[in-house]
Amino acid sequence: MSGVRKIIDVLAVISVVGVLIFAAFFAHRHFIYFPKALEVSGENTLTIDFVIESGENVWKIANRLEEIGVVKDAWVLVNFLTKKELDRKVEAGHFQFRGGEKVNEVAQILLAGKAAQISLTIFEGWNSFEIDQKLTEMGLIEENDFALFVREGGSFAGNETGSFAAKRGVASLEGYLFPATYQIDPNDFSVENLTKRMLEAMEQNLNELEWNAEDSPKSLHEILTLASIVELEEKSEANRPKVADILWRRLEDGMGLYADATLFYALGHRENLTVEDLATDSPYNTRRNRGLPPTPITSPSRSAISAALHPEPNDYFYYLHDSSGVIHFGKNLDEHNQNKARFIGR
Repeated sequence: MSGVRKIIDVLAVISVVGVLIFAAFFAHRHFIYFPKALEVSGENTLTIDFVIESGENVWKIANRLEEIGVVKDAWVLVNFLTKKELDRKVEAGHFQFRGGEKVNEVAQILLAGKAAQISLTIFEGWNSFEIDQKLTEMGLIEENDFALFVREGGSFAGNETGSFAAKRGVASLEGYLFPATYQIDPNDFSVENLTKRMLEAMEQNLNELEWNAEDSPKSLHEILTLASIVELEEKSEANRPKVADILWRRLEDGMGLYADATLFYALGHRENLTVEDLATDSPYNTRRNRGLPPTPITSPSRSAISAALHPEPNDYFYYLHDSSGVIHFGKNLDEHNQNKARFIGR
């Protein structure tokens, strides 16, 4: 009897081991096809914009999603879509991921169609060509569509731009477009609509800054042009009102602005200026020409506009930046030259 029990016990152990082996095998198969790695690296909480181009196959799409961290394994996403016969139903368009979705959620986003709204951030200090580059990269426009629309004044004329911009005196709307984050519908995007919204945002900010055309001794075009220069000439919000005052007084005294930011705009780059660059014959070369350039050179931030509207009185006429970007002021040319020798070695 004891021998029989031993046999039964052995068979029981074998059965348990068999169950465990089968379970382990099933779990392995389960891991292969439906792994826990269906989750993405969930630490990313930023909104991720993703564009699928016409004609892209599901493998290319999945690989690109893996590259930007939306999924951990492209194969898992492809396998999920293929098993459910959804791999041919993913269409071109704009999509948004927040980071942290599981693969089935990623699939749902891809199959739901184009995103209703995506975020478009226009950074402070960007000019129309830099905005154009961003829109082109997002697949919203063909290259130069936005820049040319803005610099030619688009379809806006007179009071169509709003009373605040109607008397700008030039065609270009450069500098009149407020930099901010805009929610847009990629399915219904137009350069004209975005431009209009940016104009409206600028008008709202001007009102909040208490700009009043009747009370201002300077035109809005002058204010926005100077603000755009201040935007690129000085990054510190604390020093911007002081720089604005220096530039206003230079204009009043008939001095040259000597603001290299205006020349960078004319040349289309922000590298170091060469001797040839400095000799450029352009109305934007404020080393050679007195007064303000014809238009603003960038979309100024609220702080730069505020500085132009409310300059901080001071006794300086000169400023320069050292290699670390720190500004140094001089009351006269002698002090300025001393600062040159001390901080930039010439």
